[in-house]
Amino acid sequence: MQDWGLKRMNRVKTWAHGRPSQARERGATLVEAAIVFPILILIVMAILEIGMVFKDYLSVSAFSREGARIAALAGRDDAADCAVLVGVASLATQRDLERISSIQIYKASEGTGTQGATNTWTYNGGDASECHVPAEIGDGWDPGAIGYPPGSRKTTVGPVPLDLIGVRVMLTRSWITQFPPFNGPPFTIDESTITRLEPEAFFQP
Repeated sequence: MQDWGLKRMNRVKTWAHGRPSQARERGATLVEAAIVFPILILIVMAILEIGMVFKDYLSVSAFSREGARIAALAGRDDAADCAVLVGVASLATQRDLERISSIQIYKASEGTGTQGATNTWTYNGGDASECHVPAEIGDGWDPGAIGYPPGSRKTTVGPVPLDLIGVRVMLTRSWITQFPPFNGPPFTIDESTITRLEPEAFFQP
């Protein structure tokens, strides 16, 4: 009987001495969680923001490449620019179109690819699949400065090289979370693609 009473007292002492230790562990866990949680939130936001920027960059690059491909094939056709715009619109979402600040179709210089004479187009919120030259009511695209009309493009094989044509797409985006450090002003994703115009003889039977 005496041994049983001693064992019981020892268990009580052990339990009593263990309580402060457990309380300290719980307190340490709360402090660690308070430190780690904001870091985890920041990491998640960074993944979201950077991922969306990368997605927009890939989209703008695709728009520019598709536009240049169409421009090379359209050549001197009066509706060449419209073909580029409608082609870009076929890849873009409505949200993309609303954020595209301009699409520029330009003559690129030989050797350097520097942007020269340029046609600038902007989306007006209408039907992006509608575009005419000259413009008609209901068109989704408004012409700005026209410095490189399709009729001036060189597509005839000869001693002078065929024109290099470039398509530049500029898209304005804002940060989604507006949580530091992702709370700066809107910025522009700007991508250009340059290609050689296809010769007219390529289309002749």
